[in-house]
Amino acid sequence: MQTHGPKRVYTPKSLEFWFGKFEDDWATHFSAEELELGRQIYREGAVREVELGAQDAIIHRRVEKRDEYAVIEWEEMKPVVRSSSTDVLWAHALAVAGLHEIEELVADEISPVPTELTDSDSGSGNGNGQTEIAKRKDAAPDESARRFVLCLKASTEGLLCEAFWEECGARILAYGGAAQSLTTAERSKMIGLATYARKAHFKFSQETHAYVLESVREIPEFLKSSLPVWEKHFAVEIDPTIRNLQQGVRQVEVEAHAGRSTARGGINMRWVFRAGEKMLTETEVRAISARHGQQVILPHVGIVTLSSEKWESVVNWRKTVSEYHGGALPPFLIFSLFNDARWKVSLTPEIEGWRKKVLGTPTPPTGLLELLRPYQRKGVEWMNHLAESDCHGLLADEMGLGKTIQVLSLLAARPMEGKRHVIVCPASVVPVWREEAARFFPGLKLDVLKAGHDFVTNPEPVIWLASYTQLRKHRGLLDKAEFGYAILDEGQFIKNPDAKVTRACFAIDAAHRLVLTGTPLENRQLDLWSIFRFLLPGLLGSRATFEASLLKDREETIKRLRLQISPFVLRRTKNEVAKELPPKVVMDLHCPLTELQRTEYGRICEEGMQRLGSDLNAAMRDRSFGFFALLTRLRQACCDPDLLPWIKADVGQSGKLNLLVEKLGEVISSGHKVVIFSQFVMFLDRVREVLERDFKEVPRFELTGVTLDRQKPVQGFQSVEGPAVILVSLKAAGTGITLHAADYVFLMDPWWNPAVEDQAVDRVHRIGQTNTVFVYRLVTEGTIEERIQALKAEKRALFDQIVGNFKAEFNISDHFSSLESLIKLASVPEPDSGDGETNGDGETNGDSEPKGDSEVQPAAS
Repeated sequence: MQTHGPKRVYTPKSLEFWFGKFEDDWATHFSAEELELGRQIYREGAVREVELGAQDAIIHRRVEKRDEYAVIEWEEMKPVVRSSSTDVLWAHALAVAGLHEIEELVADEISPVPTELTDSDSGSGNGNGQTEIAKRKDAAPDESARRFVLCLKASTEGLLCEAFWEECGARILAYGGAAQSLTTAERSKMIGLATYARKAHFKFSQETHAYVLESVREIPEFLKSSLPVWEKHFAVEIDPTIRNLQQGVRQVEVEAHAGRSTARGGINMRWVFRAGEKMLTETEVRAISARHGQQVILPHVGIVTLSSEKWESVVNWRKTVSEYHGGALPPFLIFSLFNDARWKVSLTPEIEGWRKKVLGTPTPPTGLLELLRPYQRKGVEWMNHLAESDCHGLLADEMGLGKTIQVLSLLAARPMEGKRHVIVCPASVVPVWREEAARFFPGLKLDVLKAGHDFVTNPEPVIWLASYTQLRKHRGLLDKAEFGYAILDEGQFIKNPDAKVTRACFAIDAAHRLVLTGTPLENRQLDLWSIFRFLLPGLLGSRATFEASLLKDREETIKRLRLQISPFVLRRTKNEVAKELPPKVVMDLHCPLTELQRTEYGRICEEGMQRLGSDLNAAMRDRSFGFFALLTRLRQACCDPDLLPWIKADVGQSGKLNLLVEKLGEVISSGHKVVIFSQFVMFLDRVREVLERDFKEVPRFELTGVTLDRQKPVQGFQSVEGPAVILVSLKAAGTGITLHAADYVFLMDPWWNPAVEDQAVDRVHRIGQTNTVFVYRLVTEGTIEERIQALKAEKRALFDQIVGNFKAEFNISDHFSSLESLIKLASVPEPDSGDGETNGDGETNGDSEPKGDSEVQPAAS
């Protein structure tokens, strides 16, 4: 009996009337919105009074000091609602709440085993929320009555309740069978079950002719609280599967079992799903996975759940390996399973022994050159060790540590008789490979891939040297070519997995694959995914899952990524292994703007903000071309106003050129060689004007993207006696040149990618350098250059975190609230007048010129 709730007013006859109406599912006559709102009113106890009549019911509630009511009548087998409210939704919702209250009243007051009621007996609410129970006559039980039996059992659909009539040991379905003649008592029992079932949120299934509690989350509470009440009123038989449901929810654990395959060198993968000690069948796994992380009933197991993340990771793993590997799976794929909390990994003793071997100490190959430095020897040993283990690796040594000679030493020490090999590199680096091979390994046969001379015209087992461009042009021949070694030099060239040259590299069929690059991460983690797609397809999953993981949890993904690739990456910095390399001093020289630069910079800012607006994200997303064009113009204004198409200016109008002249005067007069870098070839042209005007006698060399013979200016600069200057563009500076005859470097315009900037500087600060290298980075005060320079250090953390020497990707919009905060010219204090003397370290004694912020880096930046 209910002790708290609305006031109840009814008679036994009205109770019996509504008892009969609940045999059908009245909820189908209301909309989903009406049902939800009505249940809310019911749960909140907002119904104040329920008054049952012989043919209708009146439901009362009070809203904001105003009484509302809804009248429910039964016409043509469905409820009809009238209300004092003009809002139909709220009127029907109040009726729904009232019907729930009437159901509760019926369940409280009418036993499923009915007794006779006298017409004169009545009951009514006493006004305080309690109910007077109608008096009933004692009646002798009907010995001939059939027994009403409920059978509860677990099914994949939920908790199943089947009702039977039992007579003389035989049972027939109470619902759904042949038409039966029911006594009043039997009909009352069925109505009583309907009332109790609806109250417990069971639904009647027309297919199974049984009541089903579909909400798996409600089943444990039903078994605990409601089932004992049912057993007082019905004969209930409980299937043994119910015990499994009473154990609560079990998480399905995923295990990966790897063993040696019958195919040569491959492994077999078997996925096992467990709920406790119970191993699930494929059918059960499919049933669970289809529910996308929801709780599911497996009758012989219990209530289980498999997280969507675990299941999707298994599906993605299977999809990835089937995409990249048609036959036996390569053993290296087991490393994609470790360091992942989503599953457990179990290996056979044979596979575990192989894994320990990969992680173990390399065995040195014989016949290595004595001239190899200790760290270079270890590099060759490491690559040989991976090849012997049928694995592939990334040699990520810092620029200038001799990756070329390490690879050539491997090819000489571990030849694959009868096999041809391919080394892919930028066109500018092809001569470097030829020169290194001729110098140290004259016995190696090299050939250059070019038009009219390819794998078909020369089928001999040689080492092919192919530029990335030539490999792309010969893509059609790769499907029929097999190689022993495939080496990608300057592997950052395949950082874009959609590029044609990258897809050509993916098509190379080779027994052993190596990638060489000092900057495997130039911009984003996808750079590294593309490299490992070439090296170890499937190790980092598919591109889609890789990028989705980064978006979902970048920090955890990067942590797992580093652990997964660590056996296949060798990274040494000059600071670690080249102790004999002299220090490198990096200094920012802050350059003042001339009046013309200040005027043009301010005007470009103003026009840009008017055109693009203040929302930085929107400008980058929706008007990217205009945004980056604006940045280019601002950077040109920072360098030299003459770079702007609408201005013709004297070289004296560039603050950077003025400062360069001052610094060059000091450096050249001391007999030093200088390398001057810039991204803008036009700016290098202006530097040439300055050199012709002020340093006519100093030998000058140039290397840009249009230079045909790259080695000629490099060799001239390296060999000339005394001071000299070489002008080098960014495009030409990245690969294939050595400029260690210089010990002073000027970076005329700061590059936003620190890895590319390091590549350029390392043309000078590399093995063979004997002097301290001074690097001057010219940064214009108060401008976008100064702001970006202050943020560039954050990009280095990405490489450091993953590979070992750059935290999050460098994103301008993460650091600036608006376009104005990024580009607007900041006020800079005017320098005092006076004669300042330079102290030789880029700082001044006095304030007559900009001060530099220096950082001494002993061996590596």
